[in-house]
Amino acid sequence: MQKIQYPSLDINSSSSIADLISSLKSLNQKVDILINNAGINLDDHFSPSNAKKTLDTNYRGTLNVCKAVLPLLAPKTGRIVNLSSVGSSLDPFSPALAQRYRTISTLEDLETFMSEYENAVANSTDTELGFPSQCSYSVSKAAVNAFTAILARENEGRVIVNCCCPGWVNTDMGNQVGKPPKTPEEGARIPVRLAIGDVGGVSGRYWANDSIRGSGEGKVQEW
Repeated sequence: MQKIQYPSLDINSSSSIADLISSLKSLNQKVDILINNAGINLDDHFSPSNAKKTLDTNYRGTLNVCKAVLPLLAPKTGRIVNLSSVGSSLDPFSPALAQRYRTISTLEDLETFMSEYENAVANSTDTELGFPSQCSYSVSKAAVNAFTAILARENEGRVIVNCCCPGWVNTDMGNQVGKPPKTPEEGARIPVRLAIGDVGGVSGRYWANDSIRGSGEGKVQEW
């Protein structure tokens, strides 16, 4: 009989991530699926410090968990699902920044890019450089899409890595901008498909429904 465990995890804490990995290793089993669902949106109180907190959680924290768990994932069958957002759309970014997001090829270059954004926010030059105004959430979620593609390329043939927008879901975060139309169960449909369903071998892509109100299992979308 399988036993469900609920280990605590602070994705902003390297020691907390290390403790989780030690716990997983003690089970002496491979990890089949990693779903990264942690995230924050502090743009209602936008500031340089809150922009950094947003990137530290949504981008760096999620990436650090991916990197820590990757060696434990079952080869060929392991999957990573990163929760992104419709807010990751590159439409509000300048064409040059959008192209940079889409073509960035290494995690090191992505970190340089995000550090440039943090410095721009601190110097109030972010919109001048082509970033959307006071939208660190969008910047961070676009970074999730970018590193998903990078991890997929780096681990091609070994694990499948995808990201997705669950839609507008009735959660604490979803209620920040009105009354969400989707239940958490409906919001889970796309992540669950990416975790255990048929994705046709697709890796490194962003999945969503055509509308944030849609209740389907998603498809590959441009972002």
